[in-house]
Amino acid sequence: MKNTDKLSDLSNEELMKKLKVAKTIYVVFFAVFIIMLATCLYLTYSQGFSVFTMLPICFIPIMIANIMSYGKVREEARSRKLM
Repeated sequence: MKNTDKLSDLSNEELMKKLKVAKTIYVVFFAVFIIMLATCLYLTYSQGFSVFTMLPICFIPIMIANIMSYGKVREEARSRKLM
């Protein structure tokens, strides 16, 4: 998410909307990551090492960025006592 340093400038309604979007992105990406991990493990087991084996490792930084972004928005909502 861009403008994460500007979360304090958002109104309560905008912050809650941003929280809902961040949570949706977080959940969907996590589900896709788990499916990709399971598929890659299956392909590695059945066909051996390939380029698909490395895909989950390449997506770990994106997963970490999503977790941190969601955490920042959630902390701002908690500091305003909206959650």
